[in-house]
Amino acid sequence: METLYDTATVPPLDRYDYYQAGSATELAPVTVTVPVHCRPPGQLRAAMLVAEIGDFALEAHTFAADREVSVRRTDRLIRASDPECYRLVTALTPGIRVQHAGHTADLRARDIALYDTSQPWETTNPTSLVQTIMLTFPRALVPVGYSTVRPLVGSITPKGVPGRSLFAQFLIGLTEPAAIEVPSLPEVLRECVVGLIRQRLDERAGITPHTLRLLQRTSIHAIIRRNLADPTLDPEGIARAAHISTRYLYAIFQDAELTPMQLLKNLRLHEAHRQLQDPALSDAPINTIMSAVGYVRPDQFARDFHQLFGASPQSHRHLSTPRPTP
Repeated sequence: METLYDTATVPPLDRYDYYQAGSATELAPVTVTVPVHCRPPGQLRAAMLVAEIGDFALEAHTFAADREVSVRRTDRLIRASDPECYRLVTALTPGIRVQHAGHTADLRARDIALYDTSQPWETTNPTSLVQTIMLTFPRALVPVGYSTVRPLVGSITPKGVPGRSLFAQFLIGLTEPAAIEVPSLPEVLRECVVGLIRQRLDERAGITPHTLRLLQRTSIHAIIRRNLADPTLDPEGIARAAHISTRYLYAIFQDAELTPMQLLKNLRLHEAHRQLQDPALSDAPINTIMSAVGYVRPDQFARDFHQLFGASPQSHRHLSTPRPTP
């Protein structure tokens, strides 16, 4: 993820003004204010990290201050800039109050609320640490009429909605670097957000067992990427890291193209391929790259690499190295 703004990069006396300016550059610009009888925060930390995942925008917001601060999306801002999107907001911490589309909601940790960038909102941040994950996507991605979805805007997804907790955990996990590198992630996100909205509307095609398996497989994908360097990683270790049984791990991958171990091998080889192409690692010994992706035996690494890419690691590096201009 890339940093859109971070008040830690400017002197303390400039942070409030810097935060106000930064919030105006968000995908759905907002304005930042304090109560008229209060001075601006003396202590303030506000940061926004962003990433694009296909048609989706992922934003991770951190906020802490010694004064209550309100964040508003006004009619004027909507007229000036409206991406016409829905937004799912997941709270990592409790205490955020949201007033939106006639609803007032106090978000608890891992609650999910639905926003609409075309309607005003006001969020009140407490003086304690606030962290949120926001997933914004075009309304056109949801094959349900706007008038049908509109009553859900501004409300919290009930805990009893199937898949809600898993999806909240999934959104939180997207802030990890390994998570957003999953090639099929835009398709997974599309199926999941549409499924969640349809589930709330009591439609049959909500969060289906297939959608749940996609969520779980994507999470497993990220877990494996985080642990590529571990040569002992096996199905039991993957299942343990995912807090599931090994039997359930195999059930999740029952209709997938690759088994968990085939996925592990594939990710290791593609990461080695990437490192061999990286100019910054041109002087790194091949055995060092091999170890960094969890291989122990050079002969096995060379054999697997050649089988997937049609060339040895040494040949691949030679072909990838730019030749000096005569």
